[in-house]
Amino acid sequence: MQDINALFEEFGRVEELDIDEEFISHMADESKQYQKHMISLKEIRQVHGWYPEYFINSGEGKRAPVILVGPTDAGRMIVVPIEPTRIKGIWHPVTAFDANNHHIDRYQER
Repeated sequence: MQDINALFEEFGRVEELDIDEEFISHMADESKQYQKHMISLKEIRQVHGWYPEYFINSGEGKRAPVILVGPTDAGRMIVVPIEPTRIKGIWHPVTAFDANNHHIDRYQER
């Protein structure tokens, strides 16, 4: 498992999120199937801009090596798995969903 600081050294800290049409379409499809994926782009931007914490994505073979976790302006805790782009400091969200107790505990420990 990689270290979060090593990933940020290689790809840059998360300065900007690359939200493209493919991601928007993916989130629309996911939110139709799963309540926990009903996350707006506004909420994702709030979490990124407010008090995010970053963790290694612990799942095996995950496309996104990092998860962004934090509260929205309304206090909703969400998780946004992200992957690096070719541009240092710009990361691409893969999906987004409501944080579970494990994510919330890890966030609060920081």
